[in-house]
Formats: sequence, structure tokens, C-alpha cells
Amino acid sequence: MRHAIVALAFAAMTAAASAQAPIAIEWSEGPKMLQATAGGMTGIIGRDLIVAGGTFWHTPEAKRYVPWTQIYDTVGDRWRMGPDMPAERAYAFSVTIGDRLYVMGGAGQDGEAVTDGWILRRTQGEDGPTYEWIDGPGLPVAASWMMGGAIGRTIYVTGGAKADLSEAFNAVYALDLGREDAQWRQLATMPGPPTSLLAATTCGGDLYVFGGYRIDREPGENVDDAWRYDVSEDEWVRIRPMPFAGRAMTALALDERRILIFGPYVQTAEEAEIHGVGHGHSGAVLLYDTETDRYEPLQPMPRTVVEIFFALRDGRLYGAGGEWLFKVRSPFLFIGDIRPVGADD
Repeated sequence: MRHAIVALAFAAMTAAASAQAPIAIEWSEGPKMLQATAGGMTGIIGRDLIVAGGTFWHTPEAKRYVPWTQIYDTVGDRWRMGPDMPAERAYAFSVTIGDRLYVMGGAGQDGEAVTDGWILRRTQGEDGPTYEWIDGPGLPVAASWMMGGAIGRTIYVTGGAKADLSEAFNAVYALDLGREDAQWRQLATMPGPPTSLLAATTCGGDLYVFGGYRIDREPGENVDDAWRYDVSEDEWVRIRPMPFAGRAMTALALDERRILIFGPYVQTAEEAEIHGVGHGHSGAVLLYDTETDRYEPLQPMPRTVVEIFFALRDGRLYGAGGEWLFKVRSPFLFIGDIRPVGADD
């Protein structure tokens, strides 16, 4: 029943999106990925959307971690393969700063969380720009699913977990890449019990965290909690909860004030026992305004995909991969054109 209520709430929110939201997203689909994956690390460098690493299910019992780097040319509208990562990797923290994609932590084929860090950097080859992987800073702890972002050249991370989700973390760390002797600093701990599979991003000089999954209860529980980490005060402030409890969603700052939240998985453990685990995927998109502390529904993604990471280039959203159905990876590339909603719309 609760799942049906959430679905009806999504429908009602979507129907009202054009009237309520200050922006709208016109969605389309681009060419499919060369290989469907989820858990990859995403960012935009120049005109290229990068999806590095990830996983897919070779059989319903065999999960494959991959080292591939798939690159979508947003101008040429085509995919190509880039250099492989140094090893298979998925569920790592990633952030783009300048012309570099930083990848930290995650897990490999053995399923064990690691601290390793690599950088994908753009270089100039004989035939034009190309890419290479080099060693980079790693995480301060071995963890998968850490989320966060960058403010200037300082990286903030939180909310990780062991690769099998047997333990979650709520420690918060910062790394100032502008320092030659850069070392991770531990900051004020995120309030509440450790939560994994949350969404996080930096916006307007602070770190924001949404939703997630609590494993300290049996069975595990999705949450609707939302928090702002005040960087200048080194303290956490509770903000308005999300309209629903969800996990495995992603967040992206649209500008210095607004945040987009994509694709929460909303099924509860109780509902999974009744209906199976494959009915919680969502295509919902929310806009959170940091000044008004309010959420507004936007046009949903073309398909119900969770754990799909987006990047922004010239007012256009690009996101690829994720989980489409239970154990089914998404090959789809979603392109979203953002336009203001005027009084006459």
C-alpha cells in the first residue's frame, strides 16, 4: 500500500511540475552506451562525458567489475572507448576539477573496499586531445559509495560503506588539493546513525546530503533525512526532509543555489518481501532550493533508472548508465535541456 501511495505522489507531483517549478527539463535520449554499466564514475571534461568503470551482471549470479572508460562526445554525438583504468573499479567517489576526473576508493572484482585513487587527465596527443590514467590521492578509509563534491580545489566526502553494506560510515573528510602537502582532515561527523547509498553534492559553498539507507535496523530502512554541512562553521544543520524516503539516488548542483536530485529507489524492505526487489526504481527528479528550503518536482527521466550520475555542460544535463531493473544495467544516455518556465507556460 505504501509503495502505491508513493507512486501516486510521484504522479501528482509530476502533473503539477509545469505549474510549480521555476524550470523545466526537456528530456531526450542519445546513442546508447557501448556497454551498459552501473556504479561507474561520471564527469565531464571539456566536451566529453566520461563514464569510468562500473559493473554489470554476466549472469544472475555473476557480477562483473570492469576497468573500461567510455567517453561520449557531446558535440560529435558518439561514444568511444578511452584508456582502461589501472584495475577494475566501481562504486568509487569521483569528482571533476578542471580537466581532471578524480576517482577514489570503491571496490574491485574481489568485492573488497579500497582506498586507492587515480586521476583521468586530458593530454595533447598527435591527433588531438586524448586521456591517460595516473596515480592520484586516495580516500582516508577503505569505502565504497562515498559521496560529496568539491568547493574550489577542496574535496568533501561522507556516507561511505563497506562494499557488502555490512557497515556504513558517517565520518566527514576534506582534502585541499591546493596544498602541496595535502592531507585529509576529519570534520564534524554527520548527525544520526551511519547512512549509506545517500545523495550528496556541494552547492553555494556548503555540502548537502539527501536520503540514504540505514543498516542499523533489521530490515534496513530508506530515509528521507536531509542535511547541510556548513563549511565555515564546521557544523551540520538539518534541512527540510525529502518528500519521500529513498536511496541510490544522485545529486548535482544546478548553480550556486539549486540542486537536482535524480532517481531514488523507494521500495521498503517490507514491500520487497511482498512484491520482490524489482519494484522500487524511480525516474523522479526533484529540484531543491537552498534559499527557500523547498523541493519542487520536475519532469521525470525518460525511464526509471537509479544510481545514474549526471553532469552539466552549457545548460544541458548528461547522464548514462545506472540500474534500469533489478540486476539489469541501463545502456541509456539521457540528455536534459533546462529551460525557464515563464508566466505564460
